[in-house]
Amino acid sequence: MFFSSLALFRSRPYAAIPRYILCALLIAFSADSSRAQIGGIDPDPGDPGTGGRNTIQGNIYLNNGRRLDRRAKVRLRSMNGDQFVMSDDSGAFSFRRLKGGTYTISVDAGSEFEIAYETVDIIELPRRRSDQGQAQTVQITLSPKQGATKQTGTVDASTAGVPEAARALYKEALEAAQSGDSKKAIEKLGEALKIHPNYMSALNELGLQYMKLKMLDKAEESLRQATKIAPEAFTPRLNYGILLLQKKSYVEAATELQRATQKDSSNATAHLHLGRAFVNLAIYNKAEKELQQAVSIGGEDVIEAHRYLAAVYIETRESLRAASELEKYLSLSPQAKDAEKIRDLIKQLRAQK
Repeated sequence: MFFSSLALFRSRPYAAIPRYILCALLIAFSADSSRAQIGGIDPDPGDPGTGGRNTIQGNIYLNNGRRLDRRAKVRLRSMNGDQFVMSDDSGAFSFRRLKGGTYTISVDAGSEFEIAYETVDIIELPRRRSDQGQAQTVQITLSPKQGATKQTGTVDASTAGVPEAARALYKEALEAAQSGDSKKAIEKLGEALKIHPNYMSALNELGLQYMKLKMLDKAEESLRQATKIAPEAFTPRLNYGILLLQKKSYVEAATELQRATQKDSSNATAHLHLGRAFVNLAIYNKAEKELQQAVSIGGEDVIEAHRYLAAVYIETRESLRAASELEKYLSLSPQAKDAEKIRDLIKQLRAQK
């Protein structure tokens, strides 16, 4: 993806910089960032965790897309032992200071819900130099127990009761998606939606699978429908904004991503992509603010935020700040495939007066 204001470089001192380097600066790599979610709360700063530098963080949602509005018991199991925390009253949780390995998360939200499970793999690479470690983010959606009559106050009765058959198909779709078979996932999600057309989680996942296959119009249709069914839900709103960004509908993307940040101001991914939208609209002061917010929140999105901040500072003729951001980017991503081009760009930026 290239910034629409790239042509402005032609009349500026930076015209001496090779254009292919400038273009490389403006490319966003992570196609999976649309799935990254929630910040998190350190439940116990004195807890050593499993002795590592990594974090698992997430949010708990009802199946109508709204956040759980009470505390739930969250357990983390691994070969290093078990850990236990309570989510906060908006469904956020985190486990910090974790080593690499496979972790199983279970959420017990009470007698109205099935216990939900999620598996997270943390793979530590020897080349990684970041002191922050990795931040793996998860979204866990609760399913009501069959026959349960008591619902939380935020549940919309028209969408809460997803039939068991639709949930089973949704689970099959997730398994197919995790194995890389997007076509099968789309097929299963379509079957689930025939049973329950207002299944927000299925529509959201369907949009993501269409995005993977570059079928952006179909993705837009699914995600737009998900936001209509659950207008207060954060996840489909974020994914819809990212989809619009991919379609280069920058004004609409900025609108949706602003709504996403209003629903969850602690989510670095939302701030990163909102910053990207503002850059493409040449609104650099707002872009800088959102990208700096992503950096302050932390996590994997910090890496790309530094890259985009560098682009902002090139546009605003702040060459030293641009060079500094690119140096931070390379320190966090030393194996970037255009690392040599970026190093050349840093030299030229630092040579500017």
